[in-house]
Amino acid sequence: MDLENKVSLVTGAGQGIGEGIAKILASQGSKVMIVDLNKQSAEKVTSEINSLFPNSAACFEADLTDTNAIQSMIEATISTFNKLDCICNNAAASKGLGPVENYSLQDVQATLDLTFTSLWKCLQVEIMSLKEQSIPASIVNISSNSAIRGYAFNSIYAASKAAVNNLTQSVAKEVARNGIRVNAVSPGTIYTPGVMKYFEAEPKAKEMLEKSSLLRRIGEPEEIGELVSFLLSDRASYITGQVISVDGGSSIN
Repeated sequence: MDLENKVSLVTGAGQGIGEGIAKILASQGSKVMIVDLNKQSAEKVTSEINSLFPNSAACFEADLTDTNAIQSMIEATISTFNKLDCICNNAAASKGLGPVENYSLQDVQATLDLTFTSLWKCLQVEIMSLKEQSIPASIVNISSNSAIRGYAFNSIYAASKAAVNNLTQSVAKEVARNGIRVNAVSPGTIYTPGVMKYFEAEPKAKEMLEKSSLLRRIGEPEEIGELVSFLLSDRASYITGQVISVDGGSSIN
């Protein structure tokens, strides 16, 4: 197992992509701290993991716009599992949809806070902690293919994810000397609760998005988890500063 004896932290792990990532990491031997704003969701995922891999997971409720909560999240992980090797920053959200001229400043700021600023805050605290431990470590940030291709009617989210890509590469340059690798994974359309709800409201969207993929299908959260698991493992020890798409080829279609 690629992550045996590793300790991982996954934010936004109460559902969707984050849940899929956490479950794959546990299956690869890692202990996992499940972090989510929704305590009930985090507890559910933790219980499901522990039913398959006993004593592999714990959970922590955190608002990642709060630096104190982020610090507590890190402290809780190390207190529970004695160290922290691997981090996946997945939590993000978009506020507001529509043409760019209809966005309010409040919607813009909220999207930036939830998608970019909270990640920046997490990285600050995470990197300080990883440096103190003085052990090789790996961070994976979850981006989006919207950062590469743009996203009509969700432009602020796309722009904030483009900022995530640049931040990933910039931070990778800063911390490589400390033995910390930083990469990003850029999902295409993935089956998540939000996407499923969208398909129910817009049935034709599913067919359109399937056709946009060279593989003619929608991805699964665990398929994101497989790449994240690899990047967090020692098998990816020569990979840093990269943004890798998992999208069925839609970014080149």
